[in-house]
Amino acid sequence: MRWLIAVALPFLVPMADVAAQEVTAVVLDTGSLSGGSSPGQQPGSVAEEVRDYAGRGTWEAGFGYALVGFRSQLFNSTLSGFDTTVSYYFRDHLAVVGRVTSAWEIHSANDADAKQVFYGGGLKLSWGNRKLQPFVNGLLGGVHMFPQTAFSNNGFGLELGGGVEKRLKPRIWLRLESDYVRTQMYSAAQNNFQAFAGISYRF
Repeated sequence: MRWLIAVALPFLVPMADVAAQEVTAVVLDTGSLSGGSSPGQQPGSVAEEVRDYAGRGTWEAGFGYALVGFRSQLFNSTLSGFDTTVSYYFRDHLAVVGRVTSAWEIHSANDADAKQVFYGGGLKLSWGNRKLQPFVNGLLGGVHMFPQTAFSNNGFGLELGGGVEKRLKPRIWLRLESDYVRTQMYSAAQNNFQAFAGISYRF
């Protein structure tokens, strides 16, 4: 029996060494796969964060068509013109807004040949998702109105309203809006409405 062990021992030692090396290689491969690195993914890579288009620090410039109704004790007119807005989101979905609206008469009950300029600023609150965002806003400012009458043609203006913005491209949005407008002119108050349709660019 002793001579059998002496003869087999030189063959068993190299075989045991080879088996140990194979087990070690399998353990290392298993550990590398369970470490969270999947095929095609670089170690330490992080998924790119999707940025909210109405996020903090975003600017928005808008330009569009305006349809303005004006009714007063002196004359009534329907005006058409242009609206320009600039917004800055200092919070997610909350922005400060500046607006200038210039409109000219397209119809009047007494041929007033009216012209109106509104200028003001306020706040805009939006919500929704990356493709469709309803919003509300409120602005305070001034109104300059023609024709000149016996009263001053400068007055106070308040706009309250809202609308919806739909994303057309990553930075370009379609904006539809309607507002209630209260003005204080000609020693009286006027309650009117206006509507906008335009394009906004966010950057």
